Amino acid sequence: MGALRGLFGDDDIKGMRTTFAYLDDDNDPVFDHGCTTWYDARRTHPTRTEYRLYYNDNAALKMAHPGDLMVLALHEGKEVVILFARAGSTAESQVRWLFALDGVGEKGFTFSTREDTRITSVAATILESIGVEVGIPTAAESFLDGMIERFGGSFPKGADFSSYSVSTLGKLDWKGDPDGCLLACYEREEMLFRVFERHLLERDLAPYLGTTLDVDGVLRTTMSAFQRRKSRAGTAFENQLSMLFNARGIRCSAQKYTEGKSKPDFIFPSIEDYHDPEFPVMRLTMLGAKTTIKERWRQVLDEADRIEDKHLVTLEPAVSEDYTRAMAKNRLGLVVPAPLFETYTPAQRDWLMSVNDFCELVEYRQYA
Repeated sequence: MGALRGLFGDDDIKGMRTTFAYLDDDNDPVFDHGCTTWYDARRTHPTRTEYRLYYNDNAALKMAHPGDLMVLALHEGKEVVILFARAGSTAESQVRWLFALDGVGEKGFTFSTREDTRITSVAATILESIGVEVGIPTAAESFLDGMIERFGGSFPKGADFSSYSVSTLGKLDWKGDPDGCLLACYEREEMLFRVFERHLLERDLAPYLGTTLDVDGVLRTTMSAFQRRKSRAGTAFENQLSMLFNARGIRCSAQKYTEGKSKPDFIFPSIEDYHDPEFPVMRLTMLGAKTTIKERWRQVLDEADRIEDKHLVTLEPAVSEDYTRAMAKNRLGLVVPAPLFETYTPAQRDWLMSVNDFCELVEYRQYA
């Protein structure tokens, strides 16, 4: 109970707004809302205390099983987030990393704080998966006028927005630090996208927020924005990878058919070489690209039949050991930007491939 007192303090707190969430790799998050009360049941006793935490029954709690991770977080000092993550899942690994819970065992409560002053886009994605919206940095607003002047009143094509986002970073050292450059491009495009998206949403939602709320209009607009978010992230990542390969002079073919309807994200050195039966198989490389993977990594196994040892690049931190063991068993190598290695276990780090390692591999095969 001392750990909970470290979070909530000694005073009684009634009716705290609470978000409940259950995270499972195989299903969408389950959310519910209610209230939490923290109080000393023996407040009037002269020498004894008996603190209790009371929260209402909810859908997320009903999904939880013994052994699952449970986290209580106080958001901005007034709202509570209670989340459960399935034991052994990537969701559990990511929550442990996000809240610095690596040393927390299977039983009991531990109080933990994070000293990070900056939430990266990678961390923000995890926070938003549990219902915590991360604000846009104030410095990002300085780019808005330039985007309005350049793109007008609508989002441009994905490739155009990616090119613009990368251009705001100045000169990038793609050869010397491809891992850092790739993460920087992702961070910058995510930031600029959110700034421009908010500007357009404020304009598009205004007609429906008058004296009488047009619920259907709000839903149509927000659903459209949600779909745009989902479809854009993967395309932006592929655009950034293409810039990396172009900058390093690495030959590749993007989104080309290998067999039937199979269309890997990248084939090295070219799709023509892949379809040439005389071209040595040992010089061919296939790379799938997914910002987040979960069970979707298995899709990559069915692409590019000629290539037995496949590769997948991701920006997802703290993928579970169950997943990485299964990948290794299926001869799928995981490529992760080096700065994200710290989110993985020591055993996983020995097996992971950095972006620079992958580039050197395909460069060697290109010129062999």
